[in-house]
Amino acid sequence: MSAWYFETPRLYIREYKTSDINDYLRVVRQQEVYATTYGIPKDYPKSRAKKWFKFIKNNIKTMQSFEFGMFLKENDQYIGNVGLINVSMEHNHADISYFIDTGLKNQGFTTEAAVEMLSFGFEKLGFEKISGRCMSINYASRRIMEKIGMKFEGTLREDLLKDGVYYDMDHLSILKNEYFTDCKS
Repeated sequence: MSAWYFETPRLYIREYKTSDINDYLRVVRQQEVYATTYGIPKDYPKSRAKKWFKFIKNNIKTMQSFEFGMFLKENDQYIGNVGLINVSMEHNHADISYFIDTGLKNQGFTTEAAVEMLSFGFEKLGFEKISGRCMSINYASRRIMEKIGMKFEGTLREDLLKDGVYYDMDHLSILKNEYFTDCKS
């Protein structure tokens, strides 16, 4: 078992292993995953995925970000990614990040994993704030953030340039006191 391992009612969440790469690529190469995220490259080559696996492993060691694979408990199927990125231990905050296999959307898996990441960030790492951002057109992602207690902070207009098109980005966040008052009660 890896150093970082989490369980929810239907999922286990853990560090990536080299053997996960083909399952990871199967998900991140889905057109809808690419179209609704800001950090996944188009036509994702395996060589780049291998470098990303090493990058996130190093980031976990140095506590710069924590990105994990999500797996169904019932059959060990890889279904997506969840984590805390852009970690600032100096300022006690991070951003939540996630994506899921498009065939498993609207089943609550991402929300379940995101709740676990809030717990990790606030209860284990002691963050004061966890933020999230999504393309304004990505209503599903915004809805997940709202379901886990994040509040809308604003929209940055034309903040992301992707495939020659500018997209607005919605920003949401939750503070530690809100998490312990509203989400843990």
